[in-house]
Amino acid sequence: MKNTKFSIMAEKKKRFLLSFDVDNNNIKTSMKTENVSPQEALGLLDMVKDQILDNLKKSKKDIFQMSKKD
Repeated sequence: MKNTKFSIMAEKKKRFLLSFDVDNNNIKTSMKTENVSPQEALGLLDMVKDQILDNLKKSKKDIFQMSKKD
């Protein structure tokens, strides 16, 4: 019987961060990705848009969560 070595590769963590800073009617956007292809980023943006539209359909008032940066 042959000795066979198996290596298990850990799946790379994927991260997609999108930020909007609104200050005096100016909007600054920034995006950070880690192990996310452009096609996946577009798909994630589409998912977020769908979630916002679903919340609007349900007449939710808390569509966006805001936090203050000091």
